[in-house]
Amino acid sequence: MSYAEYLQKSIDYIEENIKQPITIEACAEAAGFSKYHFYRLFTLFVGVPLMEYVRKRRLAYAMQDVNRGRRIIDIALDFEYGSERTFRRAFQNEYGESPVKFRNKHYAIPEKLILKENKSIIWGGITMEYNFSDVKIEKLDTMYVASSYVISNNPEADVMDFMTEWMEKNNIDIKSRQFGFDIPVSEEQSQKNLRGYECWIKVNENTNVSEDVKLKKIDECDYAILRITNPFSNPFEVIPAGWKALAEWVRLNGYMPDCSTNKVNKERYWLEEKFQQNGITYMNLYFPLN
Repeated sequence: MSYAEYLQKSIDYIEENIKQPITIEACAEAAGFSKYHFYRLFTLFVGVPLMEYVRKRRLAYAMQDVNRGRRIIDIALDFEYGSERTFRRAFQNEYGESPVKFRNKHYAIPEKLILKENKSIIWGGITMEYNFSDVKIEKLDTMYVASSYVISNNPEADVMDFMTEWMEKNNIDIKSRQFGFDIPVSEEQSQKNLRGYECWIKVNENTNVSEDVKLKKIDECDYAILRITNPFSNPFEVIPAGWKALAEWVRLNGYMPDCSTNKVNKERYWLEEKFQQNGITYMNLYFPLN
């Protein structure tokens, strides 16, 4: 099966459980991927993070109930909103008007998303010039990392500031390899436009850590790697474009997902590694292959 076919199972699961609590763990299990691997794949193929997609689908179904004249508080509770006020705010943010404005209007729920393998995940037909390297395959050996994460409006900068200070206090070499990656947030956090980012600093296995910094053992893994030159010239365009280009390379070169039980139980991470050489900033993107 292709990546799209596996991910379609999570789309189907969301539709079947639209009025139930939905977690990334349950969606990842439905698709057959480990949690973090699933999270990045879903965002890439669907175009929005998991909980944002769930929120939009819930509101689409809720809109139908609004049209039918149901009480707002009943709709809010049906679709996992803690209060009528929270639902009204989410509804207005999505549709630009309060629910009462949509009473007795014709509305059809948009059709469920169908992922197709022949749908390119590169911006179709548009040529964009970026400083991308050729893709290479490389193994990252088993390593130990000091890990911390932040959920905020600017989590990348916040967690890096925290970890830089931690390295200085603990005499960790500033040249140690540093990795980062997006992490999922809850539906409630997504409604507040919060994002999550985790940072790793490569350390030895005897490194002393703290309550806010965890020591993790990361299993070896083969990666497809793409390098971006000057990624922060336009990060919200360049870095996502790099991920799309890398994922498309993986697909076109015949790498298929292995969703056997032993693979699902082994977490895989999509990593970003920033570094400098000769005064130039680079970022390596790592797509896990096994």
